[in-house]
Amino acid sequence: MNAIAEENNENISSVAAQTLAEQLATGVAQAVERTLESAGRAKGLSNKGARAAIFGDSPAGNERRNFADFLLSVRTHDTRRLEEVYRSSKTALTSQTGAQGGYLVPEEFLPRLLGVAAERAIARPRATVIPMGSGTLHVPALDVTTPPAAGDSAAFGGLVARWSEEAATLNQSEPTFRQITLTARELSGYAKVSNTLVDDAALGLEALLVALFGGAIAWHEDHAFLRGDGVGKPLGAVGLATGAAVGVTRKTASRFVLDDAAKMLARFMPGWSPSRACWILHPSVYSELLLMADATSLVFLPDARSQAPGQFFGLPVLTSEKLPGLGTARDVCLVNWEHYLIGDRKQVEVAYSEHTAFTTNQAAWRFVARLDGQPWLRAPLTLSDGSTTLSPFVYLN
Repeated sequence: MNAIAEENNENISSVAAQTLAEQLATGVAQAVERTLESAGRAKGLSNKGARAAIFGDSPAGNERRNFADFLLSVRTHDTRRLEEVYRSSKTALTSQTGAQGGYLVPEEFLPRLLGVAAERAIARPRATVIPMGSGTLHVPALDVTTPPAAGDSAAFGGLVARWSEEAATLNQSEPTFRQITLTARELSGYAKVSNTLVDDAALGLEALLVALFGGAIAWHEDHAFLRGDGVGKPLGAVGLATGAAVGVTRKTASRFVLDDAAKMLARFMPGWSPSRACWILHPSVYSELLLMADATSLVFLPDARSQAPGQFFGLPVLTSEKLPGLGTARDVCLVNWEHYLIGDRKQVEVAYSEHTAFTTNQAAWRFVARLDGQPWLRAPLTLSDGSTTLSPFVYLN
């Protein structure tokens, strides 16, 4: 019954996340439309005026070659400029844009776009990111999950050592390897917007557009890296289908108390660094953390002048709406992202079509990124006692 309830809660959370994602995509598309209108006006200004409108106070940048101008060229189907100025090739063998194919974002804009995604994300700046030269990448990994013999460790994939006398026969052992296959999955955003452009002045257009696209990519990446089921999307670190994750039963329903945190730490694989590992809470859980106390004193009380949320047992505390609310399984997670792999194809496609909803005077923006992610472990690590299991991915049931 608990498993069924957990799956139902997961489905409800997925529906809520999908609704929020649709609202986010619509908001991004509308903001893009407004800023691109300003970008079009900036092209008619003097070099000094165009630079100020596109880049704001920053003196850096080329007002004739920038991300805002690239998107405007996609929107107006300026094929000649896209090919000659940006060397941007089409992603489908067709003369159409929109649903028939888009344009790859130029390499010079990708570091900034993905850099913004990393700054806004939880997983990407902490995980092990591997560039993918093709659509599929095979990553070797030691089998660290097989229960060892008493006195040995599974952490070395079956390789063992023995104390021996001089000239004695050495003990033979071989490490066990396996392969992790990363397959580039499509992360796409699609939203219809009105063709009635809002006349609005804007400064720093390129930075704003990069932030909008990067932020949208980061939100959806994180949701999959945390809770994805691995079907057509990444396998999340604490998802229902993740065999390496360990669940800890909470002491009190709809609460997060000190006992829960202690049990989670007891199942957390050692060797973590605060730069790679973190607590992740739904915002509704944070009040539980602030009020947490043992029999004699407060346990977590950060300086009100310090940056929130602060640290808990030496690890950063992050809040995220991508987790379910207080009292639901996975409302509190403890993750060492060093043991999570992200395969980054580093290709982002942008397309625009005014024909998709012609009768309603609407157009559509679409952007697609290709990537994959999954835990580096397939099961919890069994310690040398042969029974205790630990994991870099721990969640509260």
